[in-house]
Amino acid sequence: MFSKKAHIDVKKSTAKIQDAKKDLTTRLKHLKIILENVDISESKGLFEANFSHVYNILYDSFIQAETNLRQRVHKAHKEELECALWVLENVLALVPELLHKRWQIHSLRRILSKLLHPGNNVRLRKQAIKYFLMWYQALEDNAPQYVHDMFASLVPGFAPTTPIAEVSSSVFHDTNMQHPVTPGELLPLLPPSGGERSTEYSNSSQMFLETLLQHMVTTVIRLEWQDKSARHHRCFQFLLQQFKMYYLPRICPAFCYETSLYKPLLDLPTLRKPEADSEYMACRVTLIKWVVQYMHRSGIMGNVPKKGPTPDMSTSNSGAPSTPNNANQSQDDDGQHESSHHSLDSSISLNMQKTVNDDELAIKIVREVFCSSRDNVNFMHEMYRQAFLLNFTHSGAIHRVIALYKDLIQMNEFPQYLLEPPDGSAVAHEETMEGHRPGRLRNDSYIGAVHKENILVRAGFQNMLQIFMTHAGSVFLQEVSVHTLPLLEEQTDSCKRVLNIYRYMVMHTRMDSSTWEQLLLVLLQITSLVLPENPPKKKMQMLGGKLAPAIFQTLIVTWIKANLNVPVSRQLWDRFLHVLADLTKWDELVKEWAKTMETLTRVLARHVYGLDLTDLPLDRLSEQKNKRTRRGTSRTETNTPQVSQEGTPVPVNKPEEISVPDGNIATICHRPGLSRSLSETSLHVRVISTRVSSRQRSLRIRRAHSLGTIPLTDNESTDRTRSPSPAPSSGLESTSIKDSPIQLDVLADAGAVQDDNGEHRGVVCGGSVKGWLPDVAVVLWRRMLSALGDVNQLTEPRLHAEVFEYLVHLTDTLIRIKQNQGVTGDNQSTPEPPELVPPLTLIVPWCFEALLLPQEYQAGKLCALRLLCTITLQCDNQHRVYLPQFYRALHSGLCGTDRAALNTILQHLGPRFLSLRLPGHSLLLLDLVHACHSILSAADVSSAAPRTHAVSILADLLSLASSDMSAISVLQPDPSQLSVMSCPDIKEHVVGILLQAGRYEPTGVARCIALSALGMFVYRELSNGIFHPKIKDAITILLLALKFNHKVVAQVASDVLMLLCEYAAVLHEHYPRLAAQVLCALGCTLVRLAPLRSTASDRDRALGTTLLLCLGEWCMRLGPRRLLELSGDGRSGECLLLTVFKVLNQLITGNTTADSGLTQPNVNEDFDPIITVDNLDKPSPSVSPSRSQQYHQAVTLCAHTVLSHLVTHLGHFPMAIGAARLSSLVVEHDDVPNLMADELSSSIFSAPNIQLLMLTSSVVTSLVELPALELPGGGVTAGLTTADRQVRVLLRDQSGKASWDASILYRPPAPTGTCAPPTDTWRPPVHTAPESLLMSTAQPHLPHHAMRHRPPGQLPEVSNSAPDLDQLDDLLQYLGYTSPECLESSDSHLNEPAASPCSDELEQEAIGAVLSQRNSESEHLMYVRNSPSMLGHHALRPEAALQQRAPFQYCRLLFSQLGLASWDHRKQLYLLEKTERLLRELRNLDTQRCRETHKVAVVYIGPGQEDKNSILSNKSGSQAYERFLAGLAWEVELESHTGFMGGLQRQGSTGDTAPYYATSFLEMIFHVATRMPGETPEAVLNKTRHLGNDEVHIVWSEHNRDYRRDIIPTEFCDALITIYPLGNQLNRICINCKPEVPYFGPLFDEAIVESNVLPGLIRATVISASRAKRTTLPYYQQYYEERQRSLDTVVNKHIDRTTYEEFVSQVFSPVMDAGPFCSRNTGISGSSRDGQSCASATSTLTAALLDHHTGGQHSHHHKVVRATDASRGVWFNSSDSSQSIESTSISPRPLKKLSNNLKNVPRRSMRQEHNNESPPSSPLYLNNSAMLPGNVDPRRPDKQQRYKPPPASNNAAPGEDLTPDYMNILGMIFSMCGLMMRLKWCAWVALYCSCISFANSRLSDDTKQILSSFMLSISAVVMSYLQNPQPMTPPWATAIS
Repeated sequence: MFSKKAHIDVKKSTAKIQDAKKDLTTRLKHLKIILENVDISESKGLFEANFSHVYNILYDSFIQAETNLRQRVHKAHKEELECALWVLENVLALVPELLHKRWQIHSLRRILSKLLHPGNNVRLRKQAIKYFLMWYQALEDNAPQYVHDMFASLVPGFAPTTPIAEVSSSVFHDTNMQHPVTPGELLPLLPPSGGERSTEYSNSSQMFLETLLQHMVTTVIRLEWQDKSARHHRCFQFLLQQFKMYYLPRICPAFCYETSLYKPLLDLPTLRKPEADSEYMACRVTLIKWVVQYMHRSGIMGNVPKKGPTPDMSTSNSGAPSTPNNANQSQDDDGQHESSHHSLDSSISLNMQKTVNDDELAIKIVREVFCSSRDNVNFMHEMYRQAFLLNFTHSGAIHRVIALYKDLIQMNEFPQYLLEPPDGSAVAHEETMEGHRPGRLRNDSYIGAVHKENILVRAGFQNMLQIFMTHAGSVFLQEVSVHTLPLLEEQTDSCKRVLNIYRYMVMHTRMDSSTWEQLLLVLLQITSLVLPENPPKKKMQMLGGKLAPAIFQTLIVTWIKANLNVPVSRQLWDRFLHVLADLTKWDELVKEWAKTMETLTRVLARHVYGLDLTDLPLDRLSEQKNKRTRRGTSRTETNTPQVSQEGTPVPVNKPEEISVPDGNIATICHRPGLSRSLSETSLHVRVISTRVSSRQRSLRIRRAHSLGTIPLTDNESTDRTRSPSPAPSSGLESTSIKDSPIQLDVLADAGAVQDDNGEHRGVVCGGSVKGWLPDVAVVLWRRMLSALGDVNQLTEPRLHAEVFEYLVHLTDTLIRIKQNQGVTGDNQSTPEPPELVPPLTLIVPWCFEALLLPQEYQAGKLCALRLLCTITLQCDNQHRVYLPQFYRALHSGLCGTDRAALNTILQHLGPRFLSLRLPGHSLLLLDLVHACHSILSAADVSSAAPRTHAVSILADLLSLASSDMSAISVLQPDPSQLSVMSCPDIKEHVVGILLQAGRYEPTGVARCIALSALGMFVYRELSNGIFHPKIKDAITILLLALKFNHKVVAQVASDVLMLLCEYAAVLHEHYPRLAAQVLCALGCTLVRLAPLRSTASDRDRALGTTLLLCLGEWCMRLGPRRLLELSGDGRSGECLLLTVFKVLNQLITGNTTADSGLTQPNVNEDFDPIITVDNLDKPSPSVSPSRSQQYHQAVTLCAHTVLSHLVTHLGHFPMAIGAARLSSLVVEHDDVPNLMADELSSSIFSAPNIQLLMLTSSVVTSLVELPALELPGGGVTAGLTTADRQVRVLLRDQSGKASWDASILYRPPAPTGTCAPPTDTWRPPVHTAPESLLMSTAQPHLPHHAMRHRPPGQLPEVSNSAPDLDQLDDLLQYLGYTSPECLESSDSHLNEPAASPCSDELEQEAIGAVLSQRNSESEHLMYVRNSPSMLGHHALRPEAALQQRAPFQYCRLLFSQLGLASWDHRKQLYLLEKTERLLRELRNLDTQRCRETHKVAVVYIGPGQEDKNSILSNKSGSQAYERFLAGLAWEVELESHTGFMGGLQRQGSTGDTAPYYATSFLEMIFHVATRMPGETPEAVLNKTRHLGNDEVHIVWSEHNRDYRRDIIPTEFCDALITIYPLGNQLNRICINCKPEVPYFGPLFDEAIVESNVLPGLIRATVISASRAKRTTLPYYQQYYEERQRSLDTVVNKHIDRTTYEEFVSQVFSPVMDAGPFCSRNTGISGSSRDGQSCASATSTLTAALLDHHTGGQHSHHHKVVRATDASRGVWFNSSDSSQSIESTSISPRPLKKLSNNLKNVPRRSMRQEHNNESPPSSPLYLNNSAMLPGNVDPRRPDKQQRYKPPPASNNAAPGEDLTPDYMNILGMIFSMCGLMMRLKWCAWVALYCSCISFANSRLSDDTKQILSSFMLSISAVVMSYLQNPQPMTPPWATAIS
């Protein structure tokens, strides 16, 4: 029987208990032994069998303890009481059946009454309550009335009127009623000690109520009934009913028994005053918390263990009264807590193990009882309602109830009563089972005993939602004083928690029609009562101000979601509108309305127009999106499940994207049945729910345990309700409410599903389909748009302006939708035009109505004007039915006095209005002129003033006004009336305004557009042959703009002048002085710009380059005839060409201070060169001084190039071969006999008639002597006698290569047969004068002033000679007339005598001496003429022998005549080394560009073409397009084209022809898409490559939509110029550039241009755009910079630095004939020295011959050898120097051994022992220490020896020391061995060899190689010791050892 501890003699102890003779202590001891060693069931049997003995022990122990305690409170006495209470607890727990039969009822009442006495201490009273509840529930219905009264008085303050002692009096034994036996007075058993703090009455009531409620739960499971499962529920049910009977009316006096979850009472809450605090308020809070504690699972797990008020005595696991065995521990406890009677806290409970399962069982029982009947369910929800009615001093209870409801709604809690009732429809039940997680449902066995009533408990989920939303509304409607800020904050926090649940219900919970309606009614009630119509000034200090954004947002979103799911009555819609209309003074309402409209617009775009506003096609295809890395898609629209191709929706498992108000992300995101409203129409819910049910359970359990460890605080769930939202924050703190409900488009992809009947209509449209559909989106969008009513009825101007500002944003969004319609993602095809377009004109009536509002609505009126302008520009023609009203509004705004309205109209109307060509738009032309003039004449330069738009409109009006304006009627600029008039002089008005803008406009872009407009005006007038009187003023303004302080403005002016240079000749013809002013202005600007140097920037370089090229173009266009005309404008009679040359020379030399004679044009009017608002420049990084110097050098080099270009090509371009070729194709070997190479080859080095020279540092010259060429007709020398050979001069410089042929002119051809035959008779010779005079000396000489002259254009010949004609003087006059470039100055002539270099007296003296000498010679001649001594024999004239000329004779003659042989030119004139490298450099130089090149793409777009394939497949364009191409450039055949190709191929793969344009400074080729083949995909790809690689694109578009740059995607296309034909010979120009491209001209964005001037303007703009783009490239170089770099290479590496004598000898004969001491060598390596070698040999032979005649006179001189001899391979035999001179040579000089072959001659000169620091070309003595004996010429002992640099050679000279090279090689070998083999001795040997090599190195050796070898050896040493730090061991050490 007793099986727990067999070694204990239980029977013996039982016998001792039964023995009444034993003392109390012994019996009690054995009772404890028995209970400690037997099970509970055995203990229960023992007590039932010996109940009388056990109770006897209980009674005796209690009486003994009571007696002792009343005498003295001692520790031992308290232990006696503890033992008695221990026995009492075991009796109550183990014999409940006996107690139920009223066993010992009176005695137990007496004992418990003593324990419950108010005079006892608190701990004892709490224990007594527990014992009483155990006894009370055992009695149940058998309890007498006094026991019920005792239960009613357990909590102080709730006691009945009759005291317990009186009620409990009874008759025991004496039946005599006159003398009944009555109990004694009840006295405190254990009074409180002095240390215990007295507790107030209200707090004691709350405390004891908490104890009562807690023990009502814990004592249920303590009774050991025979049928526990049934009796436990009955016990708790009994206690609960008794509590509701005796305590509930006092705790909740306003308890509503009509509250029912089954028949909800849904009366809307109203405003109420806060309830006054009473003594029962705290008890009510305790009761609410107790109910919530056990009905909220998370609250149970998190709070019961920590916050439970159960004393330690009742929660102990096990224990017994203290015995002697544990007396020490009891003494310690008593010593520590004696004052507080801590001994009562000892563990005296049942002898059984209490585990966690007991607590869980108790909680389970409580929950099952609460959910077991409708009455209990209603009780719970009424208590929840009571919580919502509490004051906010008890906000903790309110928060707990809100948290409980939150978990119920989110289905974290799912009690039985939330199931649908069995009488509900099967569909509703099925939906409940599917959507509400059947895995979480509890069956009847889980809830409790199987009762039929349990099924009746089910009330349904919808009823609970309705009850909650109605009751929770009371939180908002309690009137809290604004002075109690803590209470207001608590109310605000509670309201935010409720709103979060409302939002979750809206977004994630399925609700039926009645639930949606009730939620809307509650929200409308809250909104109307919480928010007054007129917001207070300090609204943030009241509840409405704090909650306004959240309330409005929740209300609006709820209304939208309700319409998506259920039909909403019209009455409810009307009430919704009424509430919002009454609250339009709240700006929060306007903001939330705007947010909602933004979201609905996204939904509208997706469902109606098929677009995603966050990922539009244009944004996806744009170049900026393609270049940057696209991040993963994480937008709100993609948070919903997506539908795959098979139609199966794919659930989204991203926790962060599905918001849950309590932050339970892991639970909600895996709950497909609750994925917002998607589950209503999605068919995949059932499948997914079964798939993830197991995972849900695990997540649910895991989450519950984690939350159980966190104590529940008042701030629960404040941080767990935020969810992502596309809308901005509602202004609430992050710890409260969130913006999740704005996610209205979460059903965008899966919400539209057809029903079974095939109907596809939404609920709001009368259908049955829930979710978003196109018709639903349209209806809700329009309803929400009008939700505020008539926006013009808003009484607050600020809110009116906010509404219209959002309407502007909304319109912009709709325009974006319209622009993205019909755009494909791949650009491979053009879709059909969309059937539906956004309703842009829907708000037009509001806009017109807003214009009629008073002045205080100014901001809204301006937005309305902006909307009207924007809508008119963007909507289609068929929707512009309001144009008359629009024109009326524009007329009033343009002509009115409201400057803000005027600015708004011009800013948003812009020049696009004119290009639309709307019907009747011409009526407003004069109004526009008036408005633009008003804007430009004002001083307002702020961003609000549309000055740029005004100038653009005027520029376009100038194009429109070019036609006849007399027949056009316009409105008078008077806002008060509408009268029509004609204005034929509107063009003059526009020109005048533009001239003023060009002079004074203070903003950058507007000034540039004004200058461009003036240039276009001049260009148009000159093209049409109309010479407007304002042309001169316009050009003058352009010239003044060149000196602008702002570089971009000056750049635009230069671009415009470049455009006008096309008509330079016309300007010079009609305005002679104007062309000169242009050149002078350009020159002045350049001179002013030049002295920048260290401050030069990239902008200065670009401007300087543009100005120089513009100057060159103007000069080339004017031609030499006009440039050489003398001007009479006060510039000393200089011609323009001289002025230009002076300017260029100043720029090249840097001497800009010299007077160049430039004058600025006279301007009477003022000119403002300052920009006030700089909106042109883009921020650029700072420029370093070195970079600035490079910019300055680039400008200088450009000036040098322009100067060379003018010298070479002025008057000669284009030549006969056309403009495609500028540089000559002639090379050195052309026309040279016996040289037939196709390109430059080394054969020219051996030709004796070719010499290459470096004329200057930038000019390479080649002199070639050729036989006279036979030209057709004789060429330019036809009829003249010339030499039989001619000289060809080839010049290579920055401007290209030029070829000149020169011939010597002798005389006219003599007639044949005039020579008389020779005779034998001698006749006296006829003495003739010099050949230049061709007259007899007998002719008297006339004075010079008496000589007459021929006409300047007549060539002096023998036929027209006369005695009084000076042949030389007339020849000089003829040369100066025919070749004016030879004149030193334009006002002087070649035949004018030069100024006397001396004084007049000396000059007369010299003339007299000459005349005296002449007279003496004449007299002597006359004397000896007939002297016999002068007579001789007759002789025959010998036949003329053929004269053999040198092959380079005429070249050196021309060389000498040009003055190049003088010493002054020796500084910059050098020979070139004749090497193969030089040939490569020359060939490279000939292939480089000599002009600026541009390649431009031209694309044609036909009507309806908007994709790449259709556009690139066009083979031809329209007639207007072809005319444009014909004017843009001339067509060339690519196969025969010799100019710039731009990458096009000649064989036809890129077409047969292409437009090409060229001037002398630039070339342009156009990659025209219609000229290229495009039949195959490869051809289209090739075409795309050519077009895409161009930096500038020209697009001719005839499509009705604007061209997008992403149609033909490319990384380039930095400037896009689009042309849209408008009809009537007008074209609209759009310019789109990348941000980094600077501003350029002459065209501007939205310009209107006539077709006849369009090609020229486009061409000029393309050039400017290409140049502007290239300025942004940091390392881009112009063609002249590349050529100069090649020329610098020739200068630095290939010039031959020779002495003057050697230089002259080379010029005399490039290749000398071989002499007896020189062998001929035709190799390249020796060709550059052949002439020198032969000349040296010849001079040596001559010296030897001279020495032979002098004998041994000079034998005593030292023998000296020249350094040049050693360099040519001549050396002296020292062994022969001692021999006699006579026996060894004809000369006393030592013998020289000449090499047999000059190829073996070393090229390296003898190593000098001393450095020569003087320049190589300076004639200095050779250092005496470097001169060897024998190098002194005996004839010229003082001869100066020039230094000659040693020629480069790869062969070592004899006697050269090769030790450094050997040591270098050895060092590298040993270094590699040391590194690879880790041999330290090798590394040291390598270092030794490197040191020897370094010590014996020469200055001419390669320093890098020596240092690299040295460093390699050092690294070998270091690495070897790093790898092995041990000392070095030589390899022979081991061998020795």
